[in-house]
Amino acid sequence: MALPTLVDPRKLANQGIVLEGNFEAKHLPRLASAVVSIESPLSASITFEIDAIKAKVASGSLAVSVKTICQRCLDPVEIALKTDFAVQIIWSEDQISNVSSDREPWIVGDKMADLSEMLEDEILLALPLVNYHESGECTGDTFLPQDEHSSAVEEDQVVADNPFNILRQLKK
Repeated sequence: MALPTLVDPRKLANQGIVLEGNFEAKHLPRLASAVVSIESPLSASITFEIDAIKAKVASGSLAVSVKTICQRCLDPVEIALKTDFAVQIIWSEDQISNVSSDREPWIVGDKMADLSEMLEDEILLALPLVNYHESGECTGDTFLPQDEHSSAVEEDQVVADNPFNILRQLKK
C-alpha cells in the first residue's frame, strides 16, 4: 500500500494513527541523486501519538535497498538500508529547545506536511559514508592480502629484492 505524501501529523498524533506502506522512487529525488539507483520502494511503519508530556510525536522504522558505488572496485554494490527514527512535531524553530533529547525535531509550520521528505531525510542519514562489496565478491580484493601464507610469501620476496640486504649482510 502506498503511503500518503501529504499528511496532517498533528491530527494523526491526536488520533494515534499507525501508517504502514511504501514510497516509490519518484517520491525520493534526493536519495535518487545520492545513489546509483533505488532498487526497492521505501517501506515504512510510522506510529503517530501523544507522549507522556503531551508532545505530538512520530516514530517508526524504514527500509530500502539501493545501489551505490563500491570504493574498492568502483562497480555498483547493492546495500540494504534500515533505520529507526523518532521525531517530535513542532510548529517553528522557536520550539526546538522544547524537543526531547531522544527525538529529532520535525518542523511543521502549516497544517499539512510532506511525509516523504521527512522519511527521505531519515534514510539519507542512514547511508554509509563508504561502501564495499562483501569480501570475496569485489574485483578490488586483489589489492588486499588474501591470507597469512600469501602475505608471508610476498614479504619474503620483498626482503629478497630489498637493496638494503647488502648493508644487512655487511653489518653481520
